[in-house]
Amino acid sequence: MTNKKMDPVALIRKEIESLEHKVEQLRDRLMADAHKAMDKAKMQAERARKKLKEEQTKLGELQKKAKASMDARIHKQLDRAHDAVDAAKELELDAKALMIMAKDQLTELKGDYQRAKALAKAAQDAAKNFDKTTKPAANKAPAKKTAVKKAPAKKAPAKATAAKKAPAKKAAAKKASAKAASKTPPAS
Repeated sequence: MTNKKMDPVALIRKEIESLEHKVEQLRDRLMADAHKAMDKAKMQAERARKKLKEEQTKLGELQKKAKASMDARIHKQLDRAHDAVDAAKELELDAKALMIMAKDQLTELKGDYQRAKALAKAAQDAAKNFDKTTKPAANKAPAKKTAVKKAPAKKAPAKATAAKKAPAKKAAAKKASAKAASKTPPAS
């Protein structure tokens, strides 16, 4: 019986060895699982790193495209603003040219008006002088023909002075219009 019965210490040792063997297998399995998990984590980290680089590259490209399109949009707006400023300058220059031409026309019209006024006054004076000289001659008798002859002599100097005044005013008006014409730029 002693043979059939084993020593309890040997049983405990055998049990301990069996447990140690199981623990060793479990440890090996756990270590293998840990290594697999670690490798898997490394692979996932590597994939994540690649994905991050790709996304960063895409983001950089998108930012470059956005900047380029924004730059293009800003350049277009600047070009439009410059064109608007140029158009406004042209309008201003056109307005100034029209204003100068209007001033010239106004001075010409003033000169024409003054000449016409002077001519009208000279015509009125000549008409008055003519009326004065012809009415007394018609009322007087033919015996005083010598007086009638003197009246036309007076009439001639009156017309001559009126005629001399009008051309002087015409010359002044011509000088004014010549000055205005020299100030205006040539029309293109």
